[in-house]
Amino acid sequence: MAISSRSHARPPPLLSTGSFSGFRSTIQQLGYGYLSSVKEDGQPLCGNAEGWGPLSKERYDFTPCFMDVWVSTVAVYGILFGAVAVWWLVRRKTRAVVERDWCFWCKHAIIVAIAAAVVLQLVFQILNYPEVWAGDFRFWTSVLTVLSLGVIFAIQWLEHTRLRNPNGVVLFYWLFLLIAWSVKLRSLISQQIYAIHLPFFVAYCVGFALAWVEFGLEWLVPKKKSAYQALEDEDECPVEYATVFSILTFSWMTPMMRHGYKKYLIEDDLWNLAKRDTTKSTGDAFQKAWDHELENRKHPSLWMAIFRAFSGPYFRGALFKTVSDTLAFVQPQLLRLLIKFVTSYNKGEEAQPVIKGAAIALAMFAVSVGQTMALHQYFQRAFETGMRIKTALTSAIYGKSLKLSNEGRASKSTGDIVNYMAVDTQRLQDLTQYGQQLWSAPYQIVLCMLSLYQLVGLSMLAGVGAMILMIPINGLIARLMKTLQKKQMKNKDSRTRLIAEIINNMKSIKLYAWGSAFMQKLNYVRNDLELKTLRKIGAAQSVANFTWSTTPFLVSCSTFTVFVLTSDTPLTTDIVFPALTLFNLLTFPLAILPMVITSIIEASVAVGRLTAFFTAEELQPDAVILRGAVDEQGDESISVKDGTFSWDRYANRNALEDINFTAAKGELTCIVGRVGAGKSSFLQAILGDLWKVKGQVVIHGATAYVAQQPWVMNASVKDNILFGHRYDSMFYEQTVKACALLEDFAQLPDGDETEVGERGISLSGGQKARLTLARAVYARADIYLLDDCLSAVDQHVGRHLIDNVFGPKGLLNGKTRVLATNSIPVLMEADYICMIREGKIIERGTYSQLMAMKGEISSLIKTAGNQESPLESEASSSNSSTIIEPEQLDDAEKEDEMEEAQERLTQLQPIRSSGYGVKKRKGSTTTLRRASTASFKGPRGKLRDEEEPSSRSKQSKEFSEQGKVKWDVYLEYAKTSNLFAVMIYGLMLIGGQTAQIGGSVWLKQWAEANGEEGKNPNVGKYIGIYFAFGIGSASLVVVQTLILWIFCSIEASRKLHERMAFAIFRSPMSFFETTPAGRILNRFSSDIYRVDEVLARTFNMLFVNSARAIFTLAVISTSTPVFIALIVPLAGVYYWVQRYYLRTSRELKRLDSVSRSPIYAHFQESLGGITTIRAYRQQARFAKENEWRVDANLRAYFPSINANRWLAVRLEFLGSIIILSAAGFAIISVSTGSGLSAGLVGLAMSYALQITQSLNWIVRQTVEVETNIVSVERVLEYARLPSEAPEVIHRNRPPISWPASGAVNFNNYSTRYREGLDLVLKGINLDIKPHEKIGVVGRTGAGKSSLTLALFRIIEPSEGNISIDALNTSTIGLLDLRRRLAIIPQDAALFEGTIRDNLDPGHVHDDTELWSVLEHARLKDHVASMDGGLETKIQEGGSNLSQGQRQLVSLARALLAPSNILVLDEATAAVDVETDALLQNTLRSPLFSKRTIITIAHRINTILDSDRIVVLEQGRVVEFDSPKALVERKGLFYKLVREAGLVDGVK
Repeated sequence: MAISSRSHARPPPLLSTGSFSGFRSTIQQLGYGYLSSVKEDGQPLCGNAEGWGPLSKERYDFTPCFMDVWVSTVAVYGILFGAVAVWWLVRRKTRAVVERDWCFWCKHAIIVAIAAAVVLQLVFQILNYPEVWAGDFRFWTSVLTVLSLGVIFAIQWLEHTRLRNPNGVVLFYWLFLLIAWSVKLRSLISQQIYAIHLPFFVAYCVGFALAWVEFGLEWLVPKKKSAYQALEDEDECPVEYATVFSILTFSWMTPMMRHGYKKYLIEDDLWNLAKRDTTKSTGDAFQKAWDHELENRKHPSLWMAIFRAFSGPYFRGALFKTVSDTLAFVQPQLLRLLIKFVTSYNKGEEAQPVIKGAAIALAMFAVSVGQTMALHQYFQRAFETGMRIKTALTSAIYGKSLKLSNEGRASKSTGDIVNYMAVDTQRLQDLTQYGQQLWSAPYQIVLCMLSLYQLVGLSMLAGVGAMILMIPINGLIARLMKTLQKKQMKNKDSRTRLIAEIINNMKSIKLYAWGSAFMQKLNYVRNDLELKTLRKIGAAQSVANFTWSTTPFLVSCSTFTVFVLTSDTPLTTDIVFPALTLFNLLTFPLAILPMVITSIIEASVAVGRLTAFFTAEELQPDAVILRGAVDEQGDESISVKDGTFSWDRYANRNALEDINFTAAKGELTCIVGRVGAGKSSFLQAILGDLWKVKGQVVIHGATAYVAQQPWVMNASVKDNILFGHRYDSMFYEQTVKACALLEDFAQLPDGDETEVGERGISLSGGQKARLTLARAVYARADIYLLDDCLSAVDQHVGRHLIDNVFGPKGLLNGKTRVLATNSIPVLMEADYICMIREGKIIERGTYSQLMAMKGEISSLIKTAGNQESPLESEASSSNSSTIIEPEQLDDAEKEDEMEEAQERLTQLQPIRSSGYGVKKRKGSTTTLRRASTASFKGPRGKLRDEEEPSSRSKQSKEFSEQGKVKWDVYLEYAKTSNLFAVMIYGLMLIGGQTAQIGGSVWLKQWAEANGEEGKNPNVGKYIGIYFAFGIGSASLVVVQTLILWIFCSIEASRKLHERMAFAIFRSPMSFFETTPAGRILNRFSSDIYRVDEVLARTFNMLFVNSARAIFTLAVISTSTPVFIALIVPLAGVYYWVQRYYLRTSRELKRLDSVSRSPIYAHFQESLGGITTIRAYRQQARFAKENEWRVDANLRAYFPSINANRWLAVRLEFLGSIIILSAAGFAIISVSTGSGLSAGLVGLAMSYALQITQSLNWIVRQTVEVETNIVSVERVLEYARLPSEAPEVIHRNRPPISWPASGAVNFNNYSTRYREGLDLVLKGINLDIKPHEKIGVVGRTGAGKSSLTLALFRIIEPSEGNISIDALNTSTIGLLDLRRRLAIIPQDAALFEGTIRDNLDPGHVHDDTELWSVLEHARLKDHVASMDGGLETKIQEGGSNLSQGQRQLVSLARALLAPSNILVLDEATAAVDVETDALLQNTLRSPLFSKRTIITIAHRINTILDSDRIVVLEQGRVVEFDSPKALVERKGLFYKLVREAGLVDGVK
């Protein structure tokens, strides 16, 4: 009975038991200790008199039974999860042989010792509660602990051989056990067990200490590796075998951070990707999901496919997100408890014990750390998913673009497709970062509302009302922003397209002196369209900022007002500050929701575009039927029956109609026809690139294809020839010799290892053509489709190719060859000739049949002025190795053939009865061995750079600045931004922050006043002033944003873009030859985008957050001055962590961006050569190469996102320490009786809770600024490029009429393409008289084209000069020079735009002039027939005109130029014989009689009637005289004429 009576009149527990350690000096038993038990009156399962508690009534402590609930929970966790872990280790993991070292035995011995200690405690328990032991929970706790230690023992035993890292279950078990035992230790000390029962206490402490040692050994001592693992890839990513703590804190990144801090990271320091992150596996996963969509749904959804392929980890991330969101809302509750704790020390209140304050502070710290861990696990998963989606889409886009049909291709220009890869995939990647906010933001808002309800009751509805009011306003702004963004995308696209075109056709722009016209076009798109929209976006942004920054403030204002007016409770500090913290938490979901919505909208636009692209028309799968190769000579290997083909299946125009065609193994078939008749279309129909309307195409064997416009990869010459086949030196030599490339190799700086720049810039046209031919020959295919590969080469080279490659004795004589051509000599060698006109085959037969038939082909051959009997010219040419003489047929047969031909039986098959043409070549029927594919060893061109610095043809490597961005870049940016505006911005910023803090301080005053009064006096005054503070700070924010956007950022980006564009236009041609177009484009697209839109935003964030952090530290320091002592070490650590991070992160970002441009470059290159890639059926190899490049980029990207997490976890830990110390100091200060006011603590803590975010943002933004300022640096680097000679030299302008007569003199002229290369022209002396017609001939690479470049000063002289009409051209401005010369260049450059823009971009001529030049250029009928006349749109690169028509356009351009000097550079190479004849007549017409014409010729017949002829050989003039004299001299020219069989034409 005594006991029960005592329990009624119990005094409150002693304050002295509330100390932090629970220790007290006087020994006095309070309550019932751990080892005491009572028989009766006990609660179920608890034999202790204090019962289940949870709190003891005698001490500030838990009751013994409740204490053990925690310990047993940990034990149960260990048993259950441990069992799963054991199963997983045994079933899922393979054993390795790992020797057992001291650490292994130590760990297991210690576990046994701990278990022994627990068993000892168990014995004491049985001895001490004899009646109740089996019915007591404390007993079972010890039993469970022993069991769980057994399970953990098993896991640690197994993991030694099966895992490379400690098991997560084990680590968490030890961690939780130590926490539970620590709390229990304080409880035992508080119960003074050490005084009553020392042996038990000692046993407990020994177990506790050993548990610490065990934890240390398990976690920190690295495991011994097995021999096998030691051999494993040292580059593998440590995340694969990191411990669970290391994963939570991202410590596995530390080695890389350390490495990056010590020295600059390079590509080789990066880790390899995990299997699951490689492009191959993500791409396959996506492809599977997408195919599933295509099969099962009428409208396949890209969303579903992405979801199916990648949602797993993403939704596991959602669990972490939930934890982190929930923890965030525990903080304000703890803050409220803390403020109550501080208030309890006021006069007349009952003080609470220190241990409670300490527990609150520790809980705040723990919650903060837990939130950090969870949040970053979520981020990590979100980013990884984003990365996987992006790589999968990239590889899918690449794969799809290789399968696009012409209809699919027509609607999407190269720029658009590259955009899908660069922009749209990025949009989806960004969405993964925001996507979870879709549910998380509402969840946070709901939690917030519940917490507020608990604080202020229904008054929170006022706050909700204010929020709901703001939502439609935010929505409107978001809609406006979206339309503006869409418009901006269009502007950006058109600017990128324009720039791409300008860069690709820079040579023509320079030759025609059109720079200023294009600069104006560019400035119009940039300044009048793009920046105008950007200004609107900036204004909209600032309004949005206003609504976002006022929302939380309005919510708090309305809530407090309603609360004060409706409730009698005073609005005290313990309501105000938790509420403020909650409102601050609200800002995040509210600010993020609009971003989420825009991100979702942008992503859905991107998904729409991508879905359209992925479902675009593909090539007809059955366009061509593939069969195995045929064996016998003369077996049919290509057959087309009743074929009708169209470029666009939706247009009703057919490209080819009613085609019937066969070709057999060992035959050379020639296809002739005028420009635009459909020769190339015919070959592409055989390849399957055209839409087959009807009919059937059958192909036997592998194909090789040579395109009309040679497509050369950006790799070495050798790689271009091998084209993915294995290197076979014998055959390689043969190929090179046959294609006449040996001399060229000798001239190239590194022979066949020379890098061919992008689009083959370091090769001449003829070299490119022969290179692509060599590629075809090397492929050893069965069928060769050759599109006019003779037109770009000189006549003697053409002869060589016919003899050694196509002809009856050539390398390919056992193959099927189909050659589209306009070259006459080949026709005589052909087994079979077809003539195409307007898409139909109108004549066909053998050479002699057709000659006898006197039809179109024979007249064509006659017009070529080549009608002496082929025999004589052939016989007279000594080195022509093959002569097929029709005479060798016996006469009867010949007569038959003649008769048949006379009767016009055009459908004749070649007569094979007597084996004509087949038998004679019996010897050559052995076919070449098939080419075998090389194994893929990674992409071309990666590791070469370091190995051979000697090579001279290298493109300059992209310069990636290392180390810190120079300060002068920042200064330059500030200058271009207008320094005065920047100053005003700074003032506004400080003003805004001060006003915000002012508002909070005012609230504190108000709350304290209310607390003292016990009610709410002077409501109006307090609320009015609070409102003024809030609105004031918000409006300052708006002004600040407006100034930043409109006066600083847009100004700066306008100036920077202008400077860069101007510099690019003025750069010498050599710059474009050594710099890949992709790199220049990159500066104009992504770098300018950053300067336009990203940089200002990041600067703003950086400044705002820095101001916020500084103000916060100031506020905390005013409340507890001790904190100032902490600021210095904290700042030191902060600085150190961020230096560590900045260096590494910067290099990783740079590696990321440097490794990204090759992806786009390769992609653009592949898009250019799609036909070729398909013809060789090399899609898989190119896709593989793309995967390789994307993976190389991911190797830099993956560590760079994890570096962010690494940093964030560390900084937020610092933030948690600030929270802990702010709370801790407050508690110490209060409990020592300093009389600190609750309001000040509340204010300080509500700011401290925000500081983690600010600290994090500061570093993040510092890095962002550094990464993005690199863009400014890169733009400035291009803005400072060296330029050509000035456009106009005002002191020295030529007279208006210059060049009146048109005499051209070369005086001892030498030149090279750029510094460090050999001379291409050496000591040239020429004297060209007015109105002379000069022909320039020479073998390929003799320097013919360099002559024109020299005339236009595209390359400057190294010595000597050129004078025109006695005026030294080096002394006048480039514009003056180039405007007065006319040229028809080798490759006709056409621009996207109208025909008028293409003829006259500056719009200086009127329609009549344009029509008249079109008439002279024989284009008038064609242009008039197109819809729109002069306003007809020309597609990118002029793809809707045939190559010959493009050439005619440049002729028209030359006619427009008011010049007396006209240069024709191989102008008629791509034109068929008829059009060529027309052109020649035009050039000989009175129109041109008064002009000096310099013709650089391939076809000797075009220059035979020139007045004089220059013969070049290796850059020197060897002969210069009239054709007749030169032929009589029997020198080099005579040789060339003889090879072409034209000697009689000269005599």
